[in-house]
Amino acid sequence: MPGTLWWSLMLVLFFFWAYGFVSFVLDLKNTIIPGVIQYRRGRRRQKAQQQRDEEREEKERQLY
Repeated sequence: MPGTLWWSLMLVLFFFWAYGFVSFVLDLKNTIIPGVIQYRRGRRRQKAQQQRDEEREEKERQLY
């Protein structure tokens, strides 16, 4: 009986461990990775916009 109880408890603990691992992987796939990608895209857009603005201002300065 004690062996069966021990194995049953280990099975329950393994289930929650596996569930936590799968949950973490799905969070990475569905939340964290897309968020990082979106953040990097936004930074690139900001940098490109800033560069365009600086070039425009430089051209305006050269005209006057």
